[in-house]
Amino acid sequence: MKNFALLSVALLLIACGGDSAPGAGAPGKGAAGKGGPGGKGGRPAREIAVEGYIAEAHEAGKTFTAMATLEPLNNVQLTAAASGRLMNLYAKDGAQVQKGALLAKIDDSELRAQLKQAESNQQLAQQKFDRVKTLFEKDGATKADMEAAEATLKSAEASVELIKAQIAKTEVRAPFAGKLGFVNVSVGAWLTTGTSIASLSEVKKLKAKFSLPQRYASALKVGDAVDVKDEERNISKSGKVKALEAALSESSRTRQVLVEVDNAGNDLLAGSYAKVNVTMQAGMAKSIPIPAEAFTLDKDGAYVFVATGGKAKIKHVETGLRTPIAVDVTGGLDEGDTVITSGLISLREGASVRIREIRHNTDYEVE
Repeated sequence: MKNFALLSVALLLIACGGDSAPGAGAPGKGAAGKGGPGGKGGRPAREIAVEGYIAEAHEAGKTFTAMATLEPLNNVQLTAAASGRLMNLYAKDGAQVQKGALLAKIDDSELRAQLKQAESNQQLAQQKFDRVKTLFEKDGATKADMEAAEATLKSAEASVELIKAQIAKTEVRAPFAGKLGFVNVSVGAWLTTGTSIASLSEVKKLKAKFSLPQRYASALKVGDAVDVKDEERNISKSGKVKALEAALSESSRTRQVLVEVDNAGNDLLAGSYAKVNVTMQAGMAKSIPIPAEAFTLDKDGAYVFVATGGKAKIKHVETGLRTPIAVDVTGGLDEGDTVITSGLISLREGASVRIREIRHNTDYEVE
């Protein structure tokens, strides 16, 4: 019985050794050997499970919305440029005035008297200069006499101009056409230099300032159309970009934009809030928004992996506007491509991939 047991164990060991011999000693002949479906190394190629995103171009004309305050195109406080008694007041509360219109007149009687004296001195100096000039031409006067007479004349002319300038300061005129605010003074009041008479605002045209984030900073240019809406009264107007700040704000990384709005009908009120809607990509080529995590950089720029026939393929792309979650691709990618958005660290050109989940494109549009 004992001999029978030993014989059974020996036969079992021989059988086991025979089963394992082909795999160990003939690596190209077994199912897992070289040339089998596993490829090099005798192991099946590892298939990487990834998430995908179907590339789809979004519509041009995406908008950016911001709030702005409507301001008069021009606004100024009309003040007295000289001291004196207010003799005449032509300004009326809320009146529309033309450029150059006389709005207030300060007493200038003393200056008028000084002007008459200065003009008389100028006339005498002119006569003297004419006589000396005639004598000089006939050798009856020296060159020094001629120069002295000329200097006297110029001094008299300067005195006249100075007094005329002082008289002009006694008049308050509208520097541009616009609408007056409330008048702050009355006839007979003593005005000092800088006394406010009224405000003047040009409200036939308004301006609005707002900020564009850095990613949109180059999307507008001077002359572009911008929609401006007073939501309180449901009034919309079309404005035009008049100016762009040269540099971004270092604190907010935004760019200031100045928009001019035609308000000839006085529909909009200066000082009110308005919503500004900016069409960011009017006239630009279509772009494809892609999740930001799908991008990788190399010496040739940005690229993404796309899944084609179960394999990963590299595509270098051109990019446009970007947000923290998405980037617009403007070139290098085709609509319908399946962009791989996960497992990028393990991916190489030609790697086997399996799409386990498809993301929705509506979650990644660049707004």
